[in-house]
Amino acid sequence: RQRYNRAATRTMMEQIESPQTLVHKPNPLEQTRNNELAPRANSIPAPTKVAGVSAMQPLPPRRSALDSILRFLGWTLASVVVLSLVMMAAGWWTVNNMSSQIFGSGTQTTIVEGAPIVESIRRANKQILIEHYNAVDVDYTEAPEGWLSFLGMRQNFVVLLKGRVPAGFDLSQIKDDDLWISPDGSKVQLVLPPPQIFADNVSIDFEYSRILVQSDTCPGFLCKDTISAYQNDILPQGRQLLIQASERSGIMQEVVESGTLYYENFLRALGFQEVRVIVRGTE
Repeated sequence: RQRYNRAATRTMMEQIESPQTLVHKPNPLEQTRNNELAPRANSIPAPTKVAGVSAMQPLPPRRSALDSILRFLGWTLASVVVLSLVMMAAGWWTVNNMSSQIFGSGTQTTIVEGAPIVESIRRANKQILIEHYNAVDVDYTEAPEGWLSFLGMRQNFVVLLKGRVPAGFDLSQIKDDDLWISPDGSKVQLVLPPPQIFADNVSIDFEYSRILVQSDTCPGFLCKDTISAYQNDILPQGRQLLIQASERSGIMQEVVESGTLYYENFLRALGFQEVRVIVRGTE
């Protein structure tokens, strides 16, 4: 038995030292079965060629999503541009057609009769063009006359008055021959009346007017009462002082300049090519 064990041990050691002995040898039956299951090389058809081109052509590359989006945006932008051009052309044609129907074929219509123009100007009556806002001091004093003056009784007021002074033209003074129109209707000349201040329209700004000094030692039966003095003396005197202040500040010249410019534009708007406006008294 010991001899048998040694022989078995020696045989095992030889197999370990020699790896080739551990390689599995194929079984002839299994090799035959595998050969039967494997496809034959002759059974696979060879690729055919038509006119020098292989039948196994590569597929075209697929487009990326970004490329598709860019193409879509490009076509959309082109469509919008074309549509905008079409709409602009249609709008231009419509406006041109309507303009030709309304205004005619470039002909200019001019009023050649002066009577309607003069009548339209007269309707304005008093035309206020300029308004000045001034402030003046009104010094009002009243005392008894005769021997009563020695008593030293008197009534005194100093009032700061502020108000507006309007000025313009009284267009009712325009006559028919104050407007001249050339035979061809291209030239016109208008003569305006002298500028004036409308004293009846002078207004006192009572909100900002003040009594600066007030002294009254005169009894009511000898001097006017305060209300009567304001209505009959102080306010009329204040209006006159406001008018004088406006005249000194050049309100008349402003009326001439403003009126000339106003009626020049008015007559040109009627279609006249050459316009001349004269203010009477300033030639």
